[in-house]
Amino acid sequence: MREELDTSDMEYADFAVRYQPTLMAVAWNICGGNATARDDLVQDVLLRALLKWDTLSDWTEPERRAWLVRVMHNRFLDQCRRQRTEATHVVNLGNVHKLLEEPEAPDPELWECVTEAELLQAVMSLPFNLRRTFELHSEGLRHAEIGRRLGAPVGTVGTWLYHARLKLRDQLRDTAETRRKLGSG
Repeated sequence: MREELDTSDMEYADFAVRYQPTLMAVAWNICGGNATARDDLVQDVLLRALLKWDTLSDWTEPERRAWLVRVMHNRFLDQCRRQRTEATHVVNLGNVHKLLEEPEAPDPELWECVTEAELLQAVMSLPFNLRRTFELHSEGLRHAEIGRRLGAPVGTVGTWLYHARLKLRDQLRDTAETRRKLGSG
């Protein structure tokens, strides 16, 4: 059993070493020269190949090569879709009301009563990790990239972003409600 495992491991290692340059070249072309995205994509494809090695090891070389390219293409499209989805969730003055999207949240027009300066001041008053997470997310970065930059797990980034939004909501709600009452009175 141990010898069989070592042989399979060696076959995968040889396979990965042989195809990594090809995968890097293909990834470089589809990632538009973004080295980080290229490396992440190749790593993801090779990991998927490792996880599926029991099946792939029985395939011919052309079948393996076709599978690698197809997986790379699909993973790249998945990343593009995810980035596009996350980019639509960027919070700015025009959609600050999204901070409050929960059942008991006030109407979105309430947040039209908050100035950009007040929003920036509230963001600056957040603790460092919450502020930096909120700023990076507002720039359109994904949780994984924010985690890499801040040295934190993705789950922690999500928690920091959640708490940043709660604190901003709490800080800005009174100002917005007061200004709306003054404007309508």
